[in-house]
Amino acid sequence: MRPLILMVHSFRRYTLVAFLSAFLLPGIASARNIIVAPSGGDFSTVAAGVGAARPGDTVTVRAGTYNEAVSFGLSGSAAAGFITLQGDPGAILDGTGSSGQGITISSRNYIRVMGMTVRNFQGSGTPIGISVEGSSSFIELRNNLVHSIENPTGNAHGIAFYGSAATPMTNIVVDGNEIRNCRLGQSESLVLNGNIDGFTVARNVVHDNDNIGIDFIGFEGTGPAGQDQARNGICVDNVVYNISSATNPTYGGDRSADGIYVDGGRDIVIERNKVDNCDIGVEVASEHGGKTTSNITVRNNFISRGYQGNILMGGYDATRGNAQDVVVVNNTTYQATGVEIELQNNCDRITIKNNILYARAGQPYISNSGGNNTNVTVRNNVYFGASNTSPGDFPDAAARFVNPLLVSPLSDLHLQAASPAIDAGINLGNDALGHPVSGASDIDGSPRVQGSAVDIGAHEFGGGGAPDTGPPAAVVDLRAR
Repeated sequence: MRPLILMVHSFRRYTLVAFLSAFLLPGIASARNIIVAPSGGDFSTVAAGVGAARPGDTVTVRAGTYNEAVSFGLSGSAAAGFITLQGDPGAILDGTGSSGQGITISSRNYIRVMGMTVRNFQGSGTPIGISVEGSSSFIELRNNLVHSIENPTGNAHGIAFYGSAATPMTNIVVDGNEIRNCRLGQSESLVLNGNIDGFTVARNVVHDNDNIGIDFIGFEGTGPAGQDQARNGICVDNVVYNISSATNPTYGGDRSADGIYVDGGRDIVIERNKVDNCDIGVEVASEHGGKTTSNITVRNNFISRGYQGNILMGGYDATRGNAQDVVVVNNTTYQATGVEIELQNNCDRITIKNNILYARAGQPYISNSGGNNTNVTVRNNVYFGASNTSPGDFPDAAARFVNPLLVSPLSDLHLQAASPAIDAGINLGNDALGHPVSGASDIDGSPRVQGSAVDIGAHEFGGGGAPDTGPPAAVVDLRAR
């Protein structure tokens, strides 16, 4: 909040202003900075500091290792402000000896957690670094480090949102966090599950975990019927790498961990992410028979070296649910061990346009591996590295079999100046909200169109324009709901 600055020229006027501030602006006057420190602070434990906080207060945790767990007992408020837990560099919440949850936010609102390191919550049960439950809304998790959350024989989460109440979670922001070196069982590094309506997952780095990186889930019975889906959100500017279940004991060597996964969610945009060396790069599916993942846009991403494939859609077998109204546009994919794009089972109304698909020799670009896949439109993609005559199992009347001239295919998927992908994209029009289907910004946040037409792939060559550092347009629309 900006300080209130008044030009006061007399002692009497100053006294009047101070009086009014104290009695008429209690939200401003009462906000405190509560110090937690190993010595010399207001409190020596984080739990005590959080327990003393009221709406508008900030709990500042000085450097040190605090062997404890923390739960928020009160909410902030729209009028007085967030309750903020702010860690200084080196502020560590350490769970050594505990298998529970590091930080718990259960049916609380206007809570912000920033700059904390949460580590070493391990053992039986379901350890979670940061857990948000119930009907919690206006929750912000920013710039935290979560690592070494483990269950050697069961499940664990780095960060988990479980919308289990009839009132949906809304206005959720997960921004700038790092989650690494977690042993997760059948669970996820970062998950939004159940009755969650409106979220931004942005600029997080998720890596070196033994199951799914980022997951948006529905239909698991977490929320009430009819509302049991993570929905109306955006997953943007995240970096996800080295995600594999190969050594996860609950999978017996099966490699099926997604970098980014929509499993039963709806109305989600996945854009401007970099996903590398995961069992599956990005997957859009529903694991529950008769249930549908719908209205998902995957655009302007770099997705590389997926083991099974770089982009997968549909149920992994015929008994699973459906993927419907999925738009895959302006991505650059590179050398999956398997397929670049795979339609598994029960896909309908799928659009695949303006992508660069750089495959391994002998591997398919686009595969129809299962059944009941209908209304699939494939057009104007660049294909390179495998066949020079066929895009795969679906026709592309405007296929371009040409070297896209990437800067360095193994390490840099941007376009060179002579790339035939420049200005070669087709105009995809606007979505129902009036925003361009190709997105307003490319992989780097620069304006999406800088020449005579949009470029094919995730990178718009040319620079020149100022990068888009604000939230994507879709986020603004969602927050206004």
